[in-house]
Amino acid sequence: MNSTYKIDFINNTLTMSKAFEAAASNPNSKEYKLLQQLRADFPGLTVARKTRRASKKAQPTKNLTYANMEKYMSVFENASDLLAQFEAVKTCSKGQSNPYLYVKGWFVTQFPNYKELPDFSEKAPKVVDLAAFQNMVEQKKEQDEQKGA
Repeated sequence: MNSTYKIDFINNTLTMSKAFEAAASNPNSKEYKLLQQLRADFPGLTVARKTRRASKKAQPTKNLTYANMEKYMSVFENASDLLAQFEAVKTCSKGQSNPYLYVKGWFVTQFPNYKELPDFSEKAPKVVDLAAFQNMVEQKKEQDEQKGA
């Protein structure tokens, strides 16, 4: 069993993992005998369980659904054009192995800063052409096929 513990002799503490704690609760286990021996050797030993967990990686595209993509695009001046292009991309995506990833790729390419408030100034970046995006996807597919062959 992968059970771990750590002894801090300066602070007189024993920090154990959840697995070690579970194993030490069985009187017939090696961990139980070790814990009893440590308590006998160090009468003032404070026993604590490790509580820190590994942090999960944040998902930057969490909650990026088709409906939320449409809501985001609907606030722009050219919302009707964007939504028409979005529908065209959704239609094109039906031939893909993973339609959502295709649409998400298009959306993130169009709106790289979608997590921030939209920029309505004249300097705002223009929308990427659908044909150019499709060409980019096709080129990437060809490169992947060449690498695999």
